[in-house]
Amino acid sequence: MGNRSCHLLLQRVAGVLLSVMSLGLCQVALAVEHQWLPPLSELPDENLDHALVVVLITNDVATEWAEGKVSRRTSAGELCWCRSPFLKAVSGIPSGLFHSSAPVYWQHWPVGLPPILTGGEKVIEPGRAVVVVTDGDYRILELFVGIPSDEELSRLLGDAEDTRRWMRQNVTQPSDFTKQIADRNRERMSRLWKRELDRQLIAMGESPDQDDAGLIEDNERFTEDVKVRFGPLAAQLQTLYLKDVQLRFGLTQLSDFERLIVLEQHSATRMPWTLTITPFLAGADLKSVYLDLIEIVWDRQVMSLGHPGEDSKGDESLGKWISQLGEQHPFALEIRLPLLSERGEMQLAPVSAIARRRGFGWKDLDAALSESPIRQVTNRELAAWLLRHNERPLDLSRPSRARYLFFRSSKDHPYPIRDGEPPARSITMIRQVQK
Repeated sequence: MGNRSCHLLLQRVAGVLLSVMSLGLCQVALAVEHQWLPPLSELPDENLDHALVVVLITNDVATEWAEGKVSRRTSAGELCWCRSPFLKAVSGIPSGLFHSSAPVYWQHWPVGLPPILTGGEKVIEPGRAVVVVTDGDYRILELFVGIPSDEELSRLLGDAEDTRRWMRQNVTQPSDFTKQIADRNRERMSRLWKRELDRQLIAMGESPDQDDAGLIEDNERFTEDVKVRFGPLAAQLQTLYLKDVQLRFGLTQLSDFERLIVLEQHSATRMPWTLTITPFLAGADLKSVYLDLIEIVWDRQVMSLGHPGEDSKGDESLGKWISQLGEQHPFALEIRLPLLSERGEMQLAPVSAIARRRGFGWKDLDAALSESPIRQVTNRELAAWLLRHNERPLDLSRPSRARYLFFRSSKDHPYPIRDGEPPARSITMIRQVQK
């Protein structure tokens, strides 16, 4: 009887051990399949040609700004507003889509503006998300707006593999793989958006610059060509998109468009726009265009990301430049806009003909600023410098976008010069300081 009890006990212990081991192996397998890396990481060289990178971009504020120091995260961010549904979607992807020879890496890019650039206040707005799938060199393969389900995420990975194959087959004829992506996406569109896609393809074919377009292998030039086309294209598609959602969701009042932000958490809302623009964006370097892309989709300023190992160089260089000017010397900082946001000139406050004749136009502002030292900065460099020197928070977006910051001296607080305000007052103040 004693031997039998001992045997049963050993069986139960063995069963528990097997359960624990299988659970441990499952966790190890998940860790291998779902490898989270810090933003903009260099990927391991092994199997790089077959790797995919899934980038979740959200309007969360990176923890480094809350903590006052750089904090590199290696998993889905603890402050990511959609962490739970996104990880649920990731865990629901069929295991057959993952293979050790073709790894899938996951990254979370939080690009919300920190309080130091929003007047010291945390901006309260609905969560926003964009998912981009790239190859191992961060070349865009697929684009998705909203929180994907496991089925949508699986299809996104499959589409990315197709796009990469077409891209490699047409390295000398980028327009051919653009058309292949368009043909696939066309099957998922309404008649309205099919017509728009065909119209854009015809326009691309008739472009005089098409014959000189950069090759996929020359990714820098190819990306610059994409940027040239992307601005006008995005503006045209945005006009159609707003008309489309007005009809689909009955949006009429300004407050309704605030509701559109919530609607865009669901993939169906902006899916027609995404399917139409992706063929013309595929192949571009995500690292070079993400600011432009996200600002266009969200119609908001976003925070640039720091590259690994380079987080303090920008603001240290800025601080050194300011200190070399001397404590009493006026200077200005020009806040660098994304390349595609040169369209922002259309958003400048109008200036009357009388004001321009009196020397109070926007060109007069540029001339006045040029009389003092001026330096271009990213919003990231600016935020780091403000925090390092315990400066008062600024609001770069409200009541309108700040284009310049003018300092009477390095000891004074900056004076923001905004796109939405006529420049006469700023010009008068600058000229008085410069006397």
